[in-house]
Amino acid sequence: MSPFDQKPERIFLNKRQIKKVEQGKLADYLKPDQIELLFQHCKAWSFKSGSFIVRQGQAAEGVYIIIDGSVDMVARILGEGNTNIDYLESGGLIGGISFIELKRSPASAIAKTNVTCLFVSNVYFDFLNAIDPDAKYQITKAINTQLCKSMKRTHDQAVKYISKSDMVGLSFIGRALHSATQPVTLELKGEQDDNLVRLMQNPLMNIFSSEEKQELLMHSSFIRAPKNCILIHESEKQASCYIMLHGAVQSSILQDNKLAKLSVIGPGSLFAGIGCIDKKSTFTISFITCESAVLFKLSDEDLTYFKQKSPMIWYKLFSYISQSLVALAESVNKLDVRLHIESYNR
Repeated sequence: MSPFDQKPERIFLNKRQIKKVEQGKLADYLKPDQIELLFQHCKAWSFKSGSFIVRQGQAAEGVYIIIDGSVDMVARILGEGNTNIDYLESGGLIGGISFIELKRSPASAIAKTNVTCLFVSNVYFDFLNAIDPDAKYQITKAINTQLCKSMKRTHDQAVKYISKSDMVGLSFIGRALHSATQPVTLELKGEQDDNLVRLMQNPLMNIFSSEEKQELLMHSSFIRAPKNCILIHESEKQASCYIMLHGAVQSSILQDNKLAKLSVIGPGSLFAGIGCIDKKSTFTISFITCESAVLFKLSDEDLTYFKQKSPMIWYKLFSYISQSLVALAESVNKLDVRLHIESYNR
């Protein structure tokens, strides 16, 4: 039997492995009683070296927490074939992107050595929604932190290609234009205000209760931003997120005065800065309007309020922020592949 075809074996964790989880990376996020609940309700599995833990294209069923061993994350990329995109060891999380997006896995996880994992199923996450939403939030936060580290590696690789590329740089006038344009705060004109109605009709708002929607409005703002207005600067570390109501915003990597487009975000979408997950990170992504736009803004101060005063609202916002960061990571990956191919063909 090929090692790729070997099935995992159900096991029970020994004292060393339990202690390893209790003192490992997960302990930076979960309280001892939350970790104990994982041991009580989640199964542990052993994978032989060379076997698949998750296959690319496989439906998401949950998240694997690596206890022992190491794992290669491999993806089949157009023009590149099978490519190693990440390497995970004890404390690493497998299947996080699929869990956040509720989509099929974008990569395969292959055991590099014999591997022991604790499997947190989607059913258990639903269970946490009812009994301990903070635990689900903390695990999701750990997934996002890992995602940001992976995104940074891809971002830095893309930056190398951008520096060497012959793409046209921004002119001094262009840079000055980006710097000079500023958003303005809009005052609502009652309950029938067009921007308020547009926000409340957005499907993103369906997860909030009427009371939560009112609290969101009390700690937020509506803004109008002209074309070429920087909403999130390339060096910005503060957390902020936006819901597009009208217009369009472009996410980009700015390096050596060269602007590499990642994606265009249209009405109805939420996008967030890296600072929502990691304010210490040495990389950020720029978000600049590519046409006049109206947005619903939650600033760093607003988000901090919800974290401290209304955690249920924050947990719901964080699920959308997580999805926006997954989409951003996919855009960075696509840019890296495109720049790599262009560099190879030159």
